[in-house]
Amino acid sequence: MIIVINNIPGLLESPDKLRAFNNILMSFGEGKHVLWMPSKKIEEIISQKIISGYNQQVLYELKERSRLTKSLRDDFDFYVDVDFEADNEYFLVDSKKLTVGYVHFIDSSSVQLPVFIAENLSDINFYELGSKVYLKEHKLLSQYDIKFRKVSGGGNTTINSFELHCQQKDLLLCILDSDKKHPSQGVKDTAARFSDYPVGWGDRYWLHILDHTEAENIVPWRIADRALGSISASTQEQFRGLSPGLRRYLDHKEGMRVGEALSMDDRHNSNYWRGILPAGKQPEVWICEPMGQRFLDKCLALMGEMSVHKLSEEIDRDRDTEYMCIARMVASWGIGLKSAIR
Repeated sequence: MIIVINNIPGLLESPDKLRAFNNILMSFGEGKHVLWMPSKKIEEIISQKIISGYNQQVLYELKERSRLTKSLRDDFDFYVDVDFEADNEYFLVDSKKLTVGYVHFIDSSSVQLPVFIAENLSDINFYELGSKVYLKEHKLLSQYDIKFRKVSGGGNTTINSFELHCQQKDLLLCILDSDKKHPSQGVKDTAARFSDYPVGWGDRYWLHILDHTEAENIVPWRIADRALGSISASTQEQFRGLSPGLRRYLDHKEGMRVGEALSMDDRHNSNYWRGILPAGKQPEVWICEPMGQRFLDKCLALMGEMSVHKLSEEIDRDRDTEYMCIARMVASWGIGLKSAIR
């Protein structure tokens, strides 16, 4: 994450403030986060000679980077602003700024890597690759990387992990499949277990439930097409005929027939599928045949074999907007220095 400290009043007089500041400096030096402070404030702290050892070296490096790092926060969805004036721990979201009371950082565990929770590791890796493309597109890949503590597990494991990390006061990102096959359906399966937690910003977390069925539905179009070339020529041809609307709630693993889609419209008193399906199709006709249970893994294997620069070329700027929107938020949570300060 990007951490911003604009001022630290009373640093000399407060052991707690000094401890919190040292913890943040250490996490920056280890490459876990990105830190920005005004260069004049850094010079003031250096002149006070209250920071020593490795953190003193980090402070000098922070000063060298200050001018270039200042504009970095404009490229991301949010940054953490540490409030060293209020003597309590609190979290306040205002536009792109997550304000956190310095008391949160007194415990060194609070400055470890942010937690990324999803239903399985493949989902996390999928979004992480997109976030690296986001760094590349903003010419940040040479100096920065994406880093998380990754936590995965389906069913009750996901909600249990989420609640455990909330109880531990970890800062965490959570992205879930909706498992909906129709826009009028409620979220299902794992996402349904999160009904007690607001979507978006919550207490120390950001929770996102896909406005698609699952991660497979937002695999970049060109990557999906490549993967299907090794699975089934007929399925690949059907996929190429899909519109973004058809693909949004299509079950990629199991496939979907026209009759199933129309039946869902009937159950929900809706014309969603009727409004986007070609007229005159018989119920037994496939909208798209099954792509298989390992479709996402095959796509991930393709993406993993590519350099980030090559993967960026495979992104369709018109059709892959949902994927890249999520990638930007993931990058905002996971950005850290590529290498630790030595």
